[in-house]
Amino acid sequence: MIGLPLDGDSTNKRRKYSIIGGLTFVILLVVFFSTNLFNYLKIALTPIPGPDSNVCPLQDPIAPASYYKDNSSVLNILYDSTYRKESIQRLSGAVQVDTQIFDNQPDVDEDPEVWAKFKKFHKYLQTTFPLVYENLDVTTVNTYGLVYTWKGSKKSLKPVLLTAHQDTVPVQKDSLDQWTYPPFEGHYDGEYIYGRGVSDCKNVLIAILETLELLLKQGYNPSRTVIAAFGFDEEASGVRGASAIGKYLEEKLGKDSIYAVVDEGPGLTTDPFTNTVIATPGTGEKGYIDIHVELATPGGHSSIPPDHTSIGIVSELGYLIEKDPYDPILTNKNPIFEYFQCVAVHDPKNKIPKSFKKIILRSGFDKFANSKLVAKISESKLLKYLIKTSQALDIINGGEKVNALPEDTKLAVNHRVAIESNVATVKRHFTERVVEVAKRHGLIVTAFGKTVYEPPKDTPYAGEFKITGNKGLEAAPLTPTDDTVWKYLSGVTRHVFEDLVYTNLTYPIATAPAIMSGNTDTRYYWNLTRNIFRYSPFYVYNILVGSGVHSVDERLKFDGHLQLHAWFYEYLQAIDTAKANN
Repeated sequence: MIGLPLDGDSTNKRRKYSIIGGLTFVILLVVFFSTNLFNYLKIALTPIPGPDSNVCPLQDPIAPASYYKDNSSVLNILYDSTYRKESIQRLSGAVQVDTQIFDNQPDVDEDPEVWAKFKKFHKYLQTTFPLVYENLDVTTVNTYGLVYTWKGSKKSLKPVLLTAHQDTVPVQKDSLDQWTYPPFEGHYDGEYIYGRGVSDCKNVLIAILETLELLLKQGYNPSRTVIAAFGFDEEASGVRGASAIGKYLEEKLGKDSIYAVVDEGPGLTTDPFTNTVIATPGTGEKGYIDIHVELATPGGHSSIPPDHTSIGIVSELGYLIEKDPYDPILTNKNPIFEYFQCVAVHDPKNKIPKSFKKIILRSGFDKFANSKLVAKISESKLLKYLIKTSQALDIINGGEKVNALPEDTKLAVNHRVAIESNVATVKRHFTERVVEVAKRHGLIVTAFGKTVYEPPKDTPYAGEFKITGNKGLEAAPLTPTDDTVWKYLSGVTRHVFEDLVYTNLTYPIATAPAIMSGNTDTRYYWNLTRNIFRYSPFYVYNILVGSGVHSVDERLKFDGHLQLHAWFYEYLQAIDTAKANN
């Protein structure tokens, strides 16, 4: 049977529309999957876990048993006016003793006079904390390193190690007239103590000794051994102080012999994303290497110069280095990754947009989400170097006379190596930049003892780059954040700051891992324990703004010092039990 023409037209139209519809669907699928629409859909469908989830779990507050029997002592630390005045005198007195050190100082036995200032500081500590010196074993290591040991009654409990450093960075002489109060006066204005070292970190050292002195006065007898150790050249990399102390403790106690190390570091602050108080112990440190490059070129009279002098060529290298910064990278190896997971989950004021929370939560396994988070972090000058290797051109010199060509020009570049990178990568990257410049100018390149580039043989000798560097330090091993040691550190923090300091707080304080962009003395204690916390538990809105650390008008809000003292007082008693062990 032959169909009517109308039937054929209808069939053809249906076939045509079907094809068009199919093509449209395919095109939409292609567009959907080949653009970011699919990525954004995955983000949109991501659930946001609650604060009780296993993402950055909150630890319960932990107080020592003594707190429930009589909490008057810790309250006196924080709020008693007489005790406050006495503590002000102790910290102010420590600041008044000048313990500045400089780079490249001779060893202690080579020039004892350079280091003699620490004798005065030791005498001050002995006078100020008599019970500590009468009852604890006090050992000097490499003359001026201090190790205090308070033996506990139970050998089964690993000792806890509390550390700080005695030394300070120098005060630049040409800045003296910019200080509100003289840098070694230890002036207290009713709110702040001013002076070099008051916040880096004689405050930590004094708070530790105040805690030990108070506990001794109260007749406390620890079950867990308490060790306090103070180096004397942390500001010059600790090669004589903490380095010797670390070796001493390892020889005496053995590897993995310490319960935890608590050293200087960040404390509590206001998170800029959630606008809530958050605790931020440093659980990792970036690596470190200084690289020096020296360019030697023929000299001569400046009236007949080459097209590019050694100063010009090294300046070109500096420009190239800064033009080629390291790419940011964020993985779950970096404590800052876990920090962002914490703020995404613990946002009681709902300050963070849900879309950004979902990006954070997916950033560990979703490349697109990760790129968005990295981009956001990179917008912040303070945060971006937590996820990338930094390079700072800090020293350059060359030339002796204005009418003589420079024969030797030097450049020093400081690198803080990202958690996901290593020293070898930095050396290779730096050498590649030098070779790139050398090729343009016909220069030989020797890098770390090996010749890595020579111009063609028929090229006239123009000079030679020589690249050297210190040994370098790899990024620190990461401190676990899922064990009992972490639980007690976090729990005591919640107890002190929720029960005693900020009693009207309407939300729990989360403890989120952080990373140190600088390096501390803890590098010498890696063999003693996995549990290393760079942590000074007192509140500062922004430690880099207004504190004057390493600069003019270094100062410390004294309430913060008492918070630190109170935390040590509660922490030492809280961990004095086998329950605190892993």
